[in-house]
Amino acid sequence: MAVDDIAAQLARERALKQAEKMETIGRLTGAIAQQFNELLGAILARSAALSKSLPSNRDLEELQATVQRGSELVQRLLGFSRHHVLDLQPLILSEFVRDTLDTLRRQLPAKIDVQFEADQEGAVVEADPAAVKQILQHLVTNARDAMPQGGTLHVEVRRARLGTADRPLHAWVEPGSYVSVALSDTGTGMDAPTLARVFEPFFTTKPVGVGTGLGMSMAYGLVKQHRGYLHLYSEPGQGTTAKVYLPAVRDRGMPEHLEEAADEGLPGGTEAVLLVEDDPTMRLAAQQLLAKVGYRVIQAGDGQQGLEAFRAHRAELQLVITDVVMPKLSGFDMYAAIRGESRTVRVLFMSGFPAPNFRKTIGQDPAVAFVTKPWTASEMLAQVRVLLEARP
Repeated sequence: MAVDDIAAQLARERALKQAEKMETIGRLTGAIAQQFNELLGAILARSAALSKSLPSNRDLEELQATVQRGSELVQRLLGFSRHHVLDLQPLILSEFVRDTLDTLRRQLPAKIDVQFEADQEGAVVEADPAAVKQILQHLVTNARDAMPQGGTLHVEVRRARLGTADRPLHAWVEPGSYVSVALSDTGTGMDAPTLARVFEPFFTTKPVGVGTGLGMSMAYGLVKQHRGYLHLYSEPGQGTTAKVYLPAVRDRGMPEHLEEAADEGLPGGTEAVLLVEDDPTMRLAAQQLLAKVGYRVIQAGDGQQGLEAFRAHRAELQLVITDVVMPKLSGFDMYAAIRGESRTVRVLFMSGFPAPNFRKTIGQDPAVAFVTKPWTASEMLAQVRVLLEARP
């Protein structure tokens, strides 16, 4: 077995262990929450009966208020464990997210710039409007708390296609058509150990007394209950992107025997491509995907290595795919050096962070494009073909 195949298998095993851990935590949390909810219901009913038979009593009122807060906490735990009752109905997700964002924008400080983009034709999902609003509220609140000094919150709603080729980055997805909602902030970001635990109930990096540590876990549970997926990409000091995928109504998954046929439809080519990415998992996933559809891939682990590889293979390279934030030399700095030597080579930037500033600067270069991490196979390969087939 090749080294790349072993690394890919290890990545899938890690993803499976994480998914199994979350399933176990969810079952345990749900069982405890249901039992606790019954106890709270009995206390609330008894206190209500006492309040009718006794004179006004402040202690009794405080007890009822406390029980009510406990009941709200239980509902959040049930949301994480996927025991929340959903009221499913057709939603044009882009319109719903736009309207919800207008409401949530009023709760954000003026120093946070909120931006919104969506496909022109809105795709329909079958979802519970109240649950989707909760998911968005938790993700927006998390982004706000990550930007205490202000920043940018960029929200995008796009059609998306997930297939077996996406499993190295989006483990255990069901192939089919989805609608994705990506929320990118320019906040403090998270390191790998924090990212691995971010969906666990009561896990929080906030100070004591700030938040409950249930926002992200509840968002995770509600998305899973919709048969969707929630993926995060983050780097310390750079920000976080949360991507929610909900199944599109017209394609609620794909039969297993059609999975390989769908992956065969991914666009490919035979051109030479330079892939520059410092994250080994992301680099391996991209390399395997590009090689699978026919591209000749040259790899580099940081911007300096990428620039050296470009100079060594300049005559054969037609495209550079690069991360933005890297050690030694950033993707933007590497791009500037490459542009000083070649005006024709195409460049595709990968980043988990908002693209507006990119579009205002180097985005004016017609031989440049941008794909958001965590990207899907169809997103990545479509951008690659658009760049390679564009006129010089």
